[in-house]
Amino acid sequence: MMTFNEIPTNWLDPAVFGEVKPNYTKKGVLAYPEKTIVVSQKLAGGTLTAGRIVEVTRADEGYAHFGEGSIGAEQVVAFRKANKSTPLYVMAMDDAAGATAATGTITFAGATSVSSTLYFKIGGRRVYITALATDTPTALATKLAAAVNADTRCVASATSALGVVTLTAKNKGACGNEINVRVDRKAADLPAGLTATIVDMAGGATNPNLQTALDAIDVSWFTKICVPWNDTANLQLLDTWLKARYVATAKLDCHGFVYKSGTFGQRTTFGDLTNCAFVTCGGLYRSPTSPWVHAATAMAVASFFLTQDPARQLKSLVLPGVEAPDPADQDTQEERNFLLQHGMSADICMDDGTVVINRMITTYKKTTLNVADDAWLDIMVPATNSRIRYDWSGYVNLTYPRAKLVDDDRAVSVRRAEGDTAAGAAVVSPRIMKGAWASRCQVYERNVWIENVQETLAMSIFERDADTRNRMNSKQVYQIVGNLMVQAASLEFLV
Repeated sequence: MMTFNEIPTNWLDPAVFGEVKPNYTKKGVLAYPEKTIVVSQKLAGGTLTAGRIVEVTRADEGYAHFGEGSIGAEQVVAFRKANKSTPLYVMAMDDAAGATAATGTITFAGATSVSSTLYFKIGGRRVYITALATDTPTALATKLAAAVNADTRCVASATSALGVVTLTAKNKGACGNEINVRVDRKAADLPAGLTATIVDMAGGATNPNLQTALDAIDVSWFTKICVPWNDTANLQLLDTWLKARYVATAKLDCHGFVYKSGTFGQRTTFGDLTNCAFVTCGGLYRSPTSPWVHAATAMAVASFFLTQDPARQLKSLVLPGVEAPDPADQDTQEERNFLLQHGMSADICMDDGTVVINRMITTYKKTTLNVADDAWLDIMVPATNSRIRYDWSGYVNLTYPRAKLVDDDRAVSVRRAEGDTAAGAAVVSPRIMKGAWASRCQVYERNVWIENVQETLAMSIFERDADTRNRMNSKQVYQIVGNLMVQAASLEFLV
């Protein structure tokens, strides 16, 4: 029996009606509505009201929303530098009440024999001054402080006295402790006779409470989120929130990005703070680039390329604007391997100073029973699962929006009636639904998201619930396609 949505069954007046509706049986995968958000700190000069969410299309909007020299502005600029097409939303948060700002110093001593240009980097931004042969350390400190303050987009401000430049993070909180300060020796070394002793940024404390922001977007659709706060409390709040969004009854899949700079030991400890398939952590030791910029860039690259193909690894992709540490501070291959075992994504530093992704992972390492497990290790796993779940749910709603559910034996008489698989199909049974699943799996296989389809289809089960006749239960098995991560070869030469 053919059913119609628009043509009455009791119409008697002679007429020719044509009901137009789409047929989705040959439809490819549904477009995934990628939507990212940066939640970050603002300054008083930022125009965005704390807690408000707005879309950002241009990098410079970050300076207006968060204020020049803010952490939030740097994250927006970093994201848009790496990804100009993915929708980006932002939410601003004020510094926490009672927070303290990180400080650091640069102390000049000695003198220059000849006039020269001195180069420094503050949070990855280059600052330079002209040093005259007659300049004293006090004069040099005065010049450098003025140069730092002239760069309104620098994340620190400066004062000087008696040859010492004191840097103060513009945003208060622990994030300021990770602002890298250095002599930019790649541009030029200090002239003979002059020294600049650096005391790293420290003393910043009390980050904003992330829960306030998470509550504000709790039921909103966002596929990726990036925050600058890598303290234990906020990271665990993010972990809990992301896990809750992924459950079947929520189905608001989202992936978080939080990075940290630090020693090898500090970073392995950081990676072990969570065990979450929906959090990606990473970071470098003594990179000029702040970890919140690194995280925003990683999210930008991942959101673009995983939308194109969620099952394809991100290895070899450049992280634009992320600067490699000095060679002595870079991770060895063995250290990268250990970091991966602790839930930290691995990046490779190139000779030209660029940083590329080697393996982007989640912090998932073990089951709830403390059994080592790599099922959710790579970021492609949750990405592919989310795409398949989103596509299948959309396909079922498009194809069977008002369907009646019958047993397979009853469906024999109505199945394959003309139009019964089009949108608005009147009847569905477990066997019909399994056929639809088989059809979608072929689409996923053509996109090389999954493999071994025939085997997994045989393992898939669809059945009508014995107690609730309006419910169909199913076990839908699929195998995500593999990626070439390691190639182990025995190279044997004949003698």
